[in-house]
Parts: sequence; structure tokens; C-alpha cells
Amino acid sequence: MAMTGKERVLRALRFQEVDRVPWVPFTGAHVAKLVDTDAETLLKSADVLVEAVTVAAERYCADGVCSAFDLQAEAEVLGCELRWAKNNPPAVFGHVLADGSRTVADLPEFTRESGRLPLFFDATRRLVETLGDQRAVFGLCCGPFTLALHLRGSAFIMDMVKKPDQAKEVLEYCAEITRRMGLWYMETGAHVVAVVDPMTSQIAPKHFEAFVTPYVKPVIDEVRKAGGIVTLFCCGNATKNIELMMQSRPHAIAFDEQVDLTFVRDLAHKYQVSFEGNMPLTTTLLFGSPRECVEDAKHRVAVGGTTGYILSPGCDLPFDTPFYNLEAIGRYMATGEEPSDTQGFLSLEEALAQAEETGEVFEDVAIEPGKVFIEIVTLDSEGCAPCQYMCEAVSVVAPRYGDRLTWRESLIKSAAGIMRTKALGVATLPTMLINNEVVFDNIVPTSEELMKEIDKRLK
Repeated sequence: MAMTGKERVLRALRFQEVDRVPWVPFTGAHVAKLVDTDAETLLKSADVLVEAVTVAAERYCADGVCSAFDLQAEAEVLGCELRWAKNNPPAVFGHVLADGSRTVADLPEFTRESGRLPLFFDATRRLVETLGDQRAVFGLCCGPFTLALHLRGSAFIMDMVKKPDQAKEVLEYCAEITRRMGLWYMETGAHVVAVVDPMTSQIAPKHFEAFVTPYVKPVIDEVRKAGGIVTLFCCGNATKNIELMMQSRPHAIAFDEQVDLTFVRDLAHKYQVSFEGNMPLTTTLLFGSPRECVEDAKHRVAVGGTTGYILSPGCDLPFDTPFYNLEAIGRYMATGEEPSDTQGFLSLEEALAQAEETGEVFEDVAIEPGKVFIEIVTLDSEGCAPCQYMCEAVSVVAPRYGDRLTWRESLIKSAAGIMRTKALGVATLPTMLINNEVVFDNIVPTSEELMKEIDKRLK
């Protein structure tokens, strides 16, 4: 007798063999499109969220679903301002501790009734009731390190170097917030607590050991102690920190396309920690054809194997990811059905060629003497925390240079953006180039580090 999707996911997360690899699409704000609405409406209504996630679960033949993918809700409760978008979750732009005039002791009380948290818990409870017999439901909370960046802004990176005791005080506070969120999600009946800490890919292993492990591990231990299943997710090129993530002893880690799946699989078997990932968001899911998506899924299933592996996107899906691509993957995973080659969908190569023919390209910028041009290649700073804070690092120092510094963000959520990354030779996101030279690759610089590189080129 075949397993249910829920059984399949939970067995995989316990590093047990399954009848086939489970499929958990991290649908995020994308589900709003399935019910003809936008991200802001989705993330402000439990009714809309339940309807949209339910439709996604059915159309995409999902073995597991995420109830809400919004890593800014905790920061909003604590006094941060959000910038809302129609096609992305909100971004934090008003960092409540940024100017140093307040400490964590001055922040508002954080309760399960605060802000938008009740609607997330309500939606999760209802999804467990309606889908939970057949599908695993994931409750997502913001990890301590990323929450610290939300509260303090990009200055937190400098705090780690200049004011480590102050940074650790903020992290200790954030870890308590994440701990509460994990336990509150367990109370809804969520089958999995996912601690999502994307900014941890942006630091070196020595900083991970000092500023991540001591704060995320107690959260993981607490969920385990309460009988729950807990996963740890990090986007960006987290290769250097993957083993440290596993040593924190979550049931599973999740990671994006910039990390080699075979590398993670081998570590997973060493530590008996499950692994989720890591289909490319743009080159495959957004711009590929159904055939290309299924071929990519087949490759990852073959590498991952049927013990401890869950097939998923590398992060939450771009809003405009075509329905037919996700439906094709879901049907293949559920039944083995493969898409026809004659359905008329563009391949990635054809989409790029079409964009070039229509002039949809990023123009080169001429480098003038005495001036600096900074280009940041991102997935999208509106919806990707590492991308946001790399852009913020530039916006903080830019006024110092006036018209001597210009900068732009080049998103790869377009065919033009993909062609730009190829032309620049950029392999990881986010990446910062100064005068067309890669300077900061998947590392958010401090203001001092960035100004040093700018000044060097101005001289």
C-alpha cells in the first residue's frame, strides 16, 4: 500500500526509507497567483492563505505544504516597518534598533496574539485540519540571525566585529523569539517547524560558530524536546556552512541551487540529517519548459535517493513561476507521467534567445575616471534577505560619495538578468561587482569593507 504524502515526508525527515522521494514545493507568495490575488492580500488574510495553499497542494500533487512563507512577521511585531509588494513577501526597511537609541529591552512585548501572528497560526491550524491527514504541513519562522539583521539592519554585520557582546545580546533575544514561534506552531498541529535563517549563508564558518550555532541550536533542541520535527533552511551559497548546520542537529537542512546536492547527500548520510532541495528557481522553474523541469527533478531524485531526501525548490518560488511547470513536476513525482515534447512551451535557451532578439537586455555601463559603478546581481532584494542586505550595504554608504558613485540591482528573475549573469561570469547570488569586477561574492560587506574597496578604485 502506497504511503500518504504526510507519511512520506515525515519518514524522510526521520532519515527513514520511503516508497518514493517526497515533493514539497516551497510555494510562498506564488500561491496568491493561483487564486487571482497578490502577496499582500495573501499574507493579511487567513482565509485567502488557506484557500491558496490548498489549491497549490492539489494542483501540484504536493506531499507537503508551507502554511505561510513570510520571514518578516516577527520583525513587524517588534516595531520594524515593512515595505509591501504585490509579487513578493514584504521587506523590512525600518530597522527598529538601527540608530542605536533603543535596545532589545525597549521592544514591544512579543505574544502569540501580536501583529499578524494569529492569522498565520489560524491558517496553519486549518490547513492541518483539512490537509493534514494526507499531507505534511510546515510552519515557518524566522531564524535568530536573520531576525537580528531585521532589527538592527546591515549595521549588525559591523557589530559582530566591533561590538560582539552587543551583537550576542540581540541574538539571544532573537533566539527566544524563534523558540516561542516554534512552540506556537507546534500547538497548531503543524507537523514540521522550519527555522528559516537565510542570512547565515553570508558569513564565514568562524562567525557561524560564534553567532549562529549558540543561538539556533537551543531552538532546535527545544522543538526536539517537545517531540517535534525541526528543519533548518539557509539560502545563498551556504556550502561553507552546511556541515555546521548539520552539527546543530536539526532533523533536516534545506538549501538552494548554489550548493552541490551530491556534497550535501554525502554529509547527510554521515550525520543522519535529512536534506531538502534544491531545484533552480529561475533557470529551471521560472524560465524552463515542463520537460526541462521534470528532467531536473529526475536528476535530483537520482542523486538524493529514497532515504532522507525531499525534492523541493531552492527557496520560495518566484511569484510568476508557471503553473504548468509545477504541475508537471507534481504529476511526475506522483505518477511517473512525463510531459510531452510537443506541448509548445519555450525552453530556457529559446526564452533567452527571444529576449535578446527583442532587446530585453541589461546595458553595459561605461566606467568613468574618478567614478565608481556598483552592480549587485540578485534574485530580488524585495523577497530575498541576503539580496536585500547587500543592496542596503550600498545604499548606506552611497550618500558619502555623491555623484561619484552609481549603482543598480540586476535581478535574475528575468531573461535579461540571466543573460547578464552569464556575461559577467557570476556564479552565486547575491554578488557585488565594483567597476565590473566581482568584489563581494555571497558575503554582505561591512560599511568599512565596502568603503575601502570603493576608495581604492576612486584613487
